[in-house]
Amino acid sequence: MVKYKQQKRDPFAFSLIAQMVLDEALHSYYKEYYEKEIDNALDQKDKERFMTLTEEYKAFLG
Repeated sequence: MVKYKQQKRDPFAFSLIAQMVLDEALHSYYKEYYEKEIDNALDQKDKERFMTLTEEYKAFLG
């Protein structure tokens, strides 16, 4: 019978990975949100909303 050493779970590493997954999910969500809203503003010929959204989108992308 083969015995394996029990691996210690590193709470810091788990927390870091969870934060990275959450950050990526939020980034993807907001990127898609801004792209759809900008397209809608263009379709509706709403220049003010388009300008506001594009400024927010640029700030979001950093």
